[in-house]
Amino acid sequence: MTGKLRELIAWELQDNWAFPVLELILAITIIQVLPIVSLYRNVTNFSKPFWRSMVYVFIICVAVIFGRSFGEGVEKRKLVVLLSYPVSRVQVFAAKFLANFLALLLVFGGVLFVEGLSYFMFKSVNREIYPLTIFDLAPTIFAFMFLSLFLVVFFASSLMTFLSLAVKQFGLSIMVFLVYAFGMEYWTGLQFGTKDPGLYLSLRSGPNAIVNYLRTWYFNTLGLGYSSTWSTLSIFLTAFCYLLVGGLLLLLASLFLMRRIDLD
Repeated sequence: MTGKLRELIAWELQDNWAFPVLELILAITIIQVLPIVSLYRNVTNFSKPFWRSMVYVFIICVAVIFGRSFGEGVEKRKLVVLLSYPVSRVQVFAAKFLANFLALLLVFGGVLFVEGLSYFMFKSVNREIYPLTIFDLAPTIFAFMFLSLFLVVFFASSLMTFLSLAVKQFGLSIMVFLVYAFGMEYWTGLQFGTKDPGLYLSLRSGPNAIVNYLRTWYFNTLGLGYSSTWSTLSIFLTAFCYLLVGGLLLLLASLFLMRRIDLD
C-alpha cells in the first residue's frame, strides 16, 4: 500500500465516518441485533435470526455511507478537490471503496463477534445432532456466517458505488438502491419456503442459504454424522455467485465509470 493510498484512506475515514456517523451505526446495529441472541437454536435456523434483524439496518447504512462518499462526492465536487492533488482516479476510487468497505465489515463483523461471545457465554445446547451438539459446531457455523457477511458487504458496497457514480446524485442514488434492495426483500419474503433458487437473491435469504449449505457440507464431509438441509446445491450456487460474481462485476463497472466520469 503506497503512502498516498494510506493518506487517502485516512482522509476518507475522517470525512465519512466522523462523529456521530460511526457512533450512530454502532448503537443502532447493536440494539437491533443483540436482542436476537437466543438460548436455544437448532442447526437449520442458526444464522436466520441474525440476518432477519440486521438486513434492514445494513441496507440503510450502506446506502448512506457509500452515497455520501461517491454520490455526494460527485454532486458537491469533492472528487474534483481530491483530484487536484497528485493522485490518480484509480487511487481515489480504491481508497474510498476500501475505507468504507472495511469499516462496514469491521462494524457488522464486530457485532457478529459479540453475538458469538454472548452465545458461548450462555452455552445454549441443542441435542438435535448426535454425537455432536450445536454448541460443538458453533465456531464453524460462525465462521461461515462471517464469510457470508463478507459477501453481503462486498456486493452491497459494489452496487451502491455503481449507482452513486452512474446517477451522480446523493439522494437519487440512495432512493434507487433502497427501492431495489427492499423490493428484493419484499419479493423473496412473499415466496418464502419455496425451492426456487431465484428466491435467494436477497441480502437476507441468500446468506442464510449459504451458511446452511456449508454447515451441512462440513458436517457430512468430515464424517461427523449425517445432517440434511433445505439449501440445495443450486440454491447455494445461486446465492453465492449472485453476491460474489455480481459484486465483482459491479465493482469493475464502478471503476470504469470512475475513470470515464465527467466531473466538470
